[in-house]
Order: sequence, then C-alpha cells, then structure tokens
Amino acid sequence: MTDAVTGTSAEALLAGLDPEQAEVARAARGPVCVLAGAGTGKTRAITHRIAYATAAGLVDPAHVLAVTFTVRAAGEMRGRLRQLGAGQVRTSTFHAAALRQRNYFWPRVVGGRPPRVIDAKAGLVREAARQAGIRLDGPGLADVAAEIEWAKATQVRPDGYPRAAAARSRRTPRP
Repeated sequence: MTDAVTGTSAEALLAGLDPEQAEVARAARGPVCVLAGAGTGKTRAITHRIAYATAAGLVDPAHVLAVTFTVRAAGEMRGRLRQLGAGQVRTSTFHAAALRQRNYFWPRVVGGRPPRVIDAKAGLVREAARQAGIRLDGPGLADVAAEIEWAKATQVRPDGYPRAAAARSRRTPRP
C-alpha cells in the first residue's frame, strides 16, 4: 500500500532495516517491547514502525503521539519521522505531553485553572521550613530536599520518617 500524501510505499520503509527492526516496524497494532542496548537501532525501529503504520493506512498520523525522555531525543525522532513521510505525527517528551494534557483536561474535568508547576522544589521546602519556624539555607536545604525525595521514593510517611531513617542509618539533616 502507498501513502496518498507522501507517495511512500509501506514496504519500502522496511528496506535497510535488519530482521528484528523490520519485525518491530511490521507490528503496527498493539504494544511491542523493544529490549536492546544503546546504539542498536531502537529509535530507528520505532520511527519506522510509526511511519509504516501511517503509510499502510493503519493509523492516522494526526492521532499519533510519539514520546521519549529528552528534548533532544524528541527532536531527533521528529526529524526522522519527517524524513520517513510521517511529519504529521506529534513528538514530545513524556513530561511535556503530560503537561499539555493536564492543561487541556483539568479545566474540563476538574474545573478552574490547573495548579502551577514548579521548576524546582527548593523554594517550596524553604517556605515550608519558614512556616514551621525552621531556618534552612545552603547545604541544609539540599539535605532536607534529598531526604524528602528519599522518603517519597521509599514510600515513608512523615510520621514514620524518624524510625525509617534510623533503621537505614541515614544521617538526618539538623536545622
């Protein structure tokens, strides 16, 4: 099948792919897990999968969102998709896509303006400490922020933090 917009043959998009990459590209429906090391062609296989699905008419490129971790990777993916004739596909980082969806859906589902997203937590930690009557500056602020992250990652509630930190021999920050 040939894409009416780009004139690209879906099968022609598979030329130059190794057998594993071509298998990924042909699996145009449903989830696919691509486990491979750095530099093995994962992005190539994924972008060809998207281009193949659009050229074969299996998906509308305007309804596809390709996400990745970094702005650089998203730009690279966008460029590759354009070269493959799938320039209508939206590419983004996970964070940017989530923020865009939150800003779109929040007013419709929750109502009102969405909460502000902060760039860094230092100001919030400093303000919380100030309200608690604790002065935090310099390394103390960074230490407290790191402990908050550790507690969050290990799912330790505030009331269980002292015991959990002691059990793991963590050096707790002192105001």
